[in-house]
This record gives sequence, structure tokens and C-alpha cells, in this order.
Amino acid sequence: MNRLKICIATLAATIAFGAAGAHAQEKVVLRTDYRFNGYVAPFALALERGFYKEAGIDVSIEQGQGSGTTVQTVGSGADTFGLADSATMVLGATAQNIPVKLLAVYTQTATMGLIYHANGDFKGDIADIKDKVVISSAGAADLRMLNPALASAGLSQADVQIQLVETNARVPLFLQTPNALLTGFATGDLLRVRAMEPDAKYVPYADFGVIAYGTGLIASETTISSKPELVKGFVAASQRGWEEAVKDPEAAVAASLKLYPDLDAKLLRDGLQVAIDSQLHTPATKDHPIGWTDEGDWEKMLKILADYADLSPREPSSYYTNEFIAE
Repeated sequence: MNRLKICIATLAATIAFGAAGAHAQEKVVLRTDYRFNGYVAPFALALERGFYKEAGIDVSIEQGQGSGTTVQTVGSGADTFGLADSATMVLGATAQNIPVKLLAVYTQTATMGLIYHANGDFKGDIADIKDKVVISSAGAADLRMLNPALASAGLSQADVQIQLVETNARVPLFLQTPNALLTGFATGDLLRVRAMEPDAKYVPYADFGVIAYGTGLIASETTISSKPELVKGFVAASQRGWEEAVKDPEAAVAASLKLYPDLDAKLLRDGLQVAIDSQLHTPATKDHPIGWTDEGDWEKMLKILADYADLSPREPSSYYTNEFIAE
């Protein structure tokens, strides 16, 4: 009888322990900025290799519909974490008082620029853009950053022919419009163009002195203050995912395809490689871990937004924190 009681007690303890372990995994959603680009692959790798699970986090990676929307869903608490363009996040936090903050930025330089046809008469000199057709989308970060690029040559949007279309329509319109230019991201729009027009050219806004961080990880100020251990664990696991993706990009691509089999493997692969090869660091962050950002870089970006995006920014520290990144 005593043996039976011991067995029952042991079984009950085992069940209880298992239930407690199951509840220890906190469920969160990571919402991407726009669909699933190459720079999302490191998060898929972190998920597949169990880095989030080790941190006690049950992660679902869900595709987004643009940085602006992701900033809103994270700020409202509908999503715990998100990936969003840094300038878009700053504009949302400032103009709309959306309570979000960047925890890490993974594409830090040469993220946005101008895409142009190799056989056109534009050769990458911003001074030669006058009177050209420039295709973009209303509210897009790459359109906002066109202004300071133009200003570097004493020009403004009044000096070009802006054609605004829906995001999904801009690449097709560019491909069928001779001598036009397209504002876009090196890891997205450029790769989609080159899938159809392999010799298409690209010049980043950085070549015109425009400092602007790209895609980063955001969380709401409520999550940061009320669940710091969750945030710390998520950032650390994501950082491991990036470090492993740098070592083995193909593994990151494969992990992404397991989540979303209908993704274009070549676009994923090429987009991730662009991020790894040329976007992970600015000169100010190159001696720091992936994701770490610099106060001076922030000051330069905020000045550009103040001068050209009708923004009255707050102190840089109100938009970002490095406290969760392990040095």
C-alpha cells in the first residue's frame, strides 16, 4: 500500500512539474515589418535551434504589413515584439505618441537608396536626378529619406516627378518605366527588381551623407518596464540567432522555409547576405555586438528627421536602449 502511495505521489509530482514547465514558456508574437525578408531569417534560426525555448519563451513569427502598422500593434500590446524601420518608429513615437522603443537595430547602414536602370541616363550622381520620374509609396521610409538625399545637391522633391503607388505596385511600375528611378530597400525592393532585371543599379542614400538606421527590434515601453527578464531573454536569443546566421546563412534560410515554405529562397538568401555583408554596423558600432546602436548615429538621424520630416524629436535615449544587448 505504501509503495502504491509513493508511486501515485511520484506520478502527481511529475505531472505537476510538467505542467509548471509548460506554463514557464511565455507565448509571444514577433511581428515582422513587411512579410518575410532575409533579415528575418536569423530569428527563424533562433527559433529552430531552441534559443527562445531555452529562455522560457514560446515565439510565433508572424508576417507584417509595413513598419507603421507593426509599430502600432506593438505599441498597443497586440504583439509583444516587432521588427520595424527605425525612422518609421521614431516618427510614430513622436508624432503619434506610440509608446515603443528600439531594443536593437540589425540593418544599420546603406539600407535605403535609389534603384535605377543600367541603360538609363542616371548614373548614380544625385545632381543628375533633376526632372526624372521617381517611383515610391506614400508614407514609405525610403521616400522620407529621399528629401535629405536631394538636399545634398541643393534639390527638393519639386525638382523630380514623384509617382506614388501602392507598395506591391512600385516594382512592376519601375520595370516598365524607362529612365525612371525607384526609392527602396537594398534587402527587399532591389532584390525583387534584380530578379527581373539583373543589371539594375543601386546607390544608397548613405553615399549622399544621409545617416539613417534601418530595421530593428521594438517592444512597448510597458513590456520593457514590466517584463525586463522577458525582454532580456528575447534580445539575447535573437542576438544568438544573428550570430549563428552570420556563420551559417544557409541554415537561417532553411529555418525560414520551414516556417513559410512558399517563400522565395533566392530572395531570402540574397537579402540575408546583403545584410550580413554590408549593413550590420556603422563605423561607430563596428566594435560592438550585432544590434548595438550609437548615440552619435542617433543624433545625426534625428537631425535629418527634424530638418526634412517636419519632426521635433525628443532626446535620443527616449527612442532606444542598449541595456538588453550583451557586450
